[in-house]
Amino acid sequence: MKSIAVVATVKEYADFLMMNVSRYLGKYAEFKSYSIDEVDSIDTLEEDFVLLSAFNIFQKVRRKIGSGSEIIVLAVTLNNKQIEKLAEVPKGTKALLVNFDNRSCMHTITLMYDAGFRDIELYPYYGQEEYDKSIGVAITPNETDLVPEGMDTVIDLGESSVDMNSLFNIAHKLGVYEEFSANEAVDARNELYYINSGMDKLFEDRKGMTEKLNTLIKLMNEGIIITDVLGRIYLTNEKARELLSQRTKILMGFNIEEILPELDINSKDEKLIDIEHAHLIATVVEIRLENENVGHIVTLTDFEEVEEKQHGMRSKLSGTNHVAKHTFEDIIGSSRVMKSVIETGKRIARAEASTMIMGSSGTGKELFAQSIHNASSRRKYNFVAVNCSAIPENLLESEMFGYEEGAFTGAKKGGKIGYFELAHRGTIFLDEIGDMPLQLQSKLLRVLEEKKVSRIGSNKTIDIDVRIISATNRDLYEMVEKGDFREDLYYRLNVLPLSLPDLKDRKEDILTLFYAMADKMDSNIKLHKDVEKTLVEYPWRGNVRELRNMVEFLTSKDKEIIEVEDLPPLKERKAVLEKSDVGHTATIIDKFVLNEGRDIELYGKVLSILNDSLEKRERYGRSRLLEKIVESGGFYTEAEVRKALSKLSGYGFVRSAKGRGGSVITQDGQMLLEIIDEYIERGVLG
Repeated sequence: MKSIAVVATVKEYADFLMMNVSRYLGKYAEFKSYSIDEVDSIDTLEEDFVLLSAFNIFQKVRRKIGSGSEIIVLAVTLNNKQIEKLAEVPKGTKALLVNFDNRSCMHTITLMYDAGFRDIELYPYYGQEEYDKSIGVAITPNETDLVPEGMDTVIDLGESSVDMNSLFNIAHKLGVYEEFSANEAVDARNELYYINSGMDKLFEDRKGMTEKLNTLIKLMNEGIIITDVLGRIYLTNEKARELLSQRTKILMGFNIEEILPELDINSKDEKLIDIEHAHLIATVVEIRLENENVGHIVTLTDFEEVEEKQHGMRSKLSGTNHVAKHTFEDIIGSSRVMKSVIETGKRIARAEASTMIMGSSGTGKELFAQSIHNASSRRKYNFVAVNCSAIPENLLESEMFGYEEGAFTGAKKGGKIGYFELAHRGTIFLDEIGDMPLQLQSKLLRVLEEKKVSRIGSNKTIDIDVRIISATNRDLYEMVEKGDFREDLYYRLNVLPLSLPDLKDRKEDILTLFYAMADKMDSNIKLHKDVEKTLVEYPWRGNVRELRNMVEFLTSKDKEIIEVEDLPPLKERKAVLEKSDVGHTATIIDKFVLNEGRDIELYGKVLSILNDSLEKRERYGRSRLLEKIVESGGFYTEAEVRKALSKLSGYGFVRSAKGRGGSVITQDGQMLLEIIDEYIERGVLG
């Protein structure tokens, strides 16, 4: 025979509940009652089933419940003796309904109204609250000690009984449902006042309706909980049980507001609930039957899952997959300086502050930015990389912050999501931050301070949570001194600095990098010892990018062993770049190649055409220059040509007149052109 434990706060109430159940099911199981104190004094409740009536009792005894025991939640209802007492109360009576808390008061009031006593005006009272002193009647289910003094009449209904649904549920668990329904259920119905509640009416075809509904809510991605009008849980799906598993493994039968005290079941507002480091969004919708509220549908969604889905949708809307592919494991380097930088990068990843990565062109700034993102708590979210020098100045603001439809001429239908919105909860990587215009620097500073963005053409602000990693190969502090970069922005971005070494400062890594790159290119080439020595001693002003060009150049020779004669003229190039007799010019050329080497082909074309125009004693404006570049087989926009002229002019390689005066190549520019022509031809410059 199965065994059943009945647990309540005090022994008397546990005995009462046990008597209620055992008088109808006593011949099918052995019963034993426990108070909470008694449960505390034993090791484990070993009974097959444990009956209890409230979530707070479950919380206190759950660690004592054996792994083989099944929990059954009891519900109580009015019995016939209580109904007889209520029938004697005159219609129109105003009365306090006294119970030990508000939920219990409302539960009893609902039972009374469902039983037909709607002509008694009931007011909940549970101990200390103010009440209308003109009320002289108190009704209570055995809580007379809470009745305020001065009542003319106190009607003690006595303890409520276990309801029929609970008895049917226990009989079903014991496997005696049919026998119980035919015999003991008749006696129970004679003793208990059976209320066919709204939820019972809704699910009166238990096998049909309930199973169909269960099938439906199983398919839903959200957690679904269906309750009666007071919040008692009737049905749940697996997702709801998963989301609430940190609080309880049992949901059925408990009151939703016991499990989620933060939730107001009568409120239609969304509620954000914290559960053990998780965040749930809870919404409540009424279930109405014959124009009467009979229950609620509570929907639970995981805020983090919603955020992840939004990131996916934002990426789809932008048409770009914003993913960081690289981790610290992808960074090649065993030199002492590189190990130190990698360790610093890992420490930075664990923080949340803005990070500034400084290093020469080709040192791997984006590689480190991606690695920091992937080692951070934001790794599940977008990594949005923005090259501040590659986007035309007039488009940079709209790309960064987005725009609404019709915000300006040429604005895309439906508007566009900005990079900061795409990076919400993730990381935005601002490469070449030194090239950001001053006006946009001001807006970026405001975004950092307020953590909000506004799309162009919109008055609405959008909350964002973004980590900023910026990168530069320029001396930002010097730019601050000259007024070309905002000092306040500089300090906001440079909270966690990370300086990357030049390749010449980690010579131990050069050959390791060379062979790793060759392997990625499916090449098995080997280097002669003299070649290895030459490569290690070479200054590598283009850093890893220049080394990659060298690997591509040498693998294209299709030789197993590379000899010294296979190398491009490295020593000659070194001599040109380090010549002391050209002094300042060599330094400027060196700096230009270092900083702007990625667009060297475009600079070469611009300088070549300007050099031809000088020989012809002509001056080309931007439009004419663009035509000539297109004629020579180049595919560049006017904005890119304008930017190239601006860069060359800034270094002194081109002199641009105001208005329509055109541009002229300088003597320094002609020297740069010679170097570019020679080494693009040899495949050395990147």
